[in-house]
Amino acid sequence: MRKLIHRFIPSNFTNVAGLTRRLLFEGKAAGRAAMLYSIGGLLLSPLDILLKPFEKRLYRKAGKSALPQIFVCGPPRSGTTVTAQILIKFLPVNYLDNLTSLFPRSPIMAQKLFGWIRRGRQRDIPLDSFYGRTTRLSYPNDALYIWDRWTGSDRKQIPDNFNDLTKKEIAQFFSALEVYSDRPVLNKNNSLNTYAHLVAEALPQAYFICLDRDPVFLAQSHLVARRFIHGNEHVPYGIRGDMKQVENPIDDICRQVIFHNQCMHRQQEIIGKDRFIILPYEDFCRRPAYWVQQFSGQILGQKVNYEELERELMPLQVANKIKVDNHTFKQIENTLAELMDHKYTQYADE
Repeated sequence: MRKLIHRFIPSNFTNVAGLTRRLLFEGKAAGRAAMLYSIGGLLLSPLDILLKPFEKRLYRKAGKSALPQIFVCGPPRSGTTVTAQILIKFLPVNYLDNLTSLFPRSPIMAQKLFGWIRRGRQRDIPLDSFYGRTTRLSYPNDALYIWDRWTGSDRKQIPDNFNDLTKKEIAQFFSALEVYSDRPVLNKNNSLNTYAHLVAEALPQAYFICLDRDPVFLAQSHLVARRFIHGNEHVPYGIRGDMKQVENPIDDICRQVIFHNQCMHRQQEIIGKDRFIILPYEDFCRRPAYWVQQFSGQILGQKVNYEELERELMPLQVANKIKVDNHTFKQIENTLAELMDHKYTQYADE
């Protein structure tokens, strides 16, 4: 059961029964769908294993990638899901979907055999999710089960290096995915904001779009996630590196937010601003058409009809609302002000 839950909740958990109950009765349809997909994946394991040799043959025949890869990353709860959804809707890219979660050993073969499920539906993807999870088979999936091949199943850990074989496997997989679709690949993996430089070595044509959300509201969202996912605000949510946990949950969360901010800027220093793009979440919500146009030109080298895009892609509501009691919210503000010597509520909605 622990492994089953871990496949669709990208975090650690301590109370399996409590989480299952909250997903069934308090979560959105996407949370319940993710549970069904996990069970479906177990039932389809024999077929997945049968397809694996054919999958490996695709990797060997793929050759070198000729198109860019786009990876959306950033701290958990920073807006990565909605950003990836919009880019998938409005850019000519391929992506890994919920169908592939049923075939983690042979995701490309699954798309080849059952790709008709999402044929012509890319523009219909709704801007809706539940902790990064979506409902239909044709909707995007983070595909963390693919990344587990190269980084291990403990998603708390940050890899410090990739050997030559791992780099080769990463390059082969994304080249094969590109060959199948004849399109650039877009994938969301939040944790890449901590080790994108390793992937950049394996994929020299890769670009990383890293979301940067107002730290106060990011910290608040982490607190809400701890309470829902774990039922306990003292249990960390998401990757935290070698950070030592402190007893006060507000202090601990704020330190985790700062850790991710430091990781983000460190990755940009290593990779460069052209390939590792830090994207303010709030600005993306207010000007999504502008950013889609920017990424289409900068990464894909394709012009878009901006006036038409702006008519179709309206500004999004910024999700920076106070969702905890005023005392707790003030604690978050004050703690971040002390730790960062700056207040970061400039993007708060009036």
